[in-house]
Amino acid sequence: MENTSVEAPAHTSSEGNFLSPDVAMMLLTWLTFFILLAILKKFAFKPILEALQKREEFIRKSLDDADKAKVQLAQIDMEKAQILSAAKAQASLIIDEARKTATTVAHETENKARGTAQDMLKNAQTQIEGERQKVRQALKVESVNVAIVLAGKILKENTDTDKNRRLVEEAVKEL
Repeated sequence: MENTSVEAPAHTSSEGNFLSPDVAMMLLTWLTFFILLAILKKFAFKPILEALQKREEFIRKSLDDADKAKVQLAQIDMEKAQILSAAKAQASLIIDEARKTATTVAHETENKARGTAQDMLKNAQTQIEGERQKVRQALKVESVNVAIVLAGKILKENTDTDKNRRLVEEAVKEL
């Protein structure tokens, strides 16, 4: 029975060792941790921090460039709007000028056409008047010829001169 009593306290003592902190082990753990921390600081943290700083600078620069691009885009949009409005105004002026020119040309053409028509009408009236004069002249000549022929016929039949003259004068007046 003694065996059992010895084993029980041994078993209980090992449980007590497991729960109680070992100072040497704790010091070695802390020493390992600080050595690992120093090695990481010297070889790993510096490059990592430098890479992070470079990345941060790159991101800031990219954001600044994006802001500048936005400002430039806004300026370009304003310039585009100004150019479009100026182009619209210029187009309106050109269209108005073209309309005015077209109206002026139309009026000038109309006036020229009226002038030409009036000239043609005057020429036609002059020609008609000339033709009337010619016809009147021809009619007078013809009437005189007819009067002479009549007078000759009357004279052949009749020898009374007073009567003949009166008849010729009446015939000329009738014409």
